[in-house]
Amino acid sequence: MTKGERGGKQVMMGVGADDLKAIKYILLFYGRYLQSGQAGQPVSHRSINRIQLVLLKVEQIISGQVILLRWDELGLITEAIATFTELVRRKIAASKERDEVLANCEQLHNYLSLVLPSIHPTLKGGGSLS
Repeated sequence: MTKGERGGKQVMMGVGADDLKAIKYILLFYGRYLQSGQAGQPVSHRSINRIQLVLLKVEQIISGQVILLRWDELGLITEAIATFTELVRRKIAASKERDEVLANCEQLHNYLSLVLPSIHPTLKGGGSLS
């Protein structure tokens, strides 16, 4: 669960267990995708370390620990989801299962993208925070 401030009031945001598991696997994919060079740009060790740190935090949340994610870490998650969704759309043939995965990922991405700017106005959901 994440909290922040909006209008002087604390704001809390939660994501369900299934979504957390999806985020975990999307972050694993995203790290490997960047390391493979398929993104078309060189990736720094710092970027990979950031992904690994966020992945560790997500795993701790899944195991029941209360961990706060920073705004840039939530931004990294939305970036990973957006990349994953775009690649699934381009590279996997249309099917009912693919469309369900896309719909779920897009719903999660949209939720995080809407919440991030409203809590922390200097961040844009889904954009690069590097």
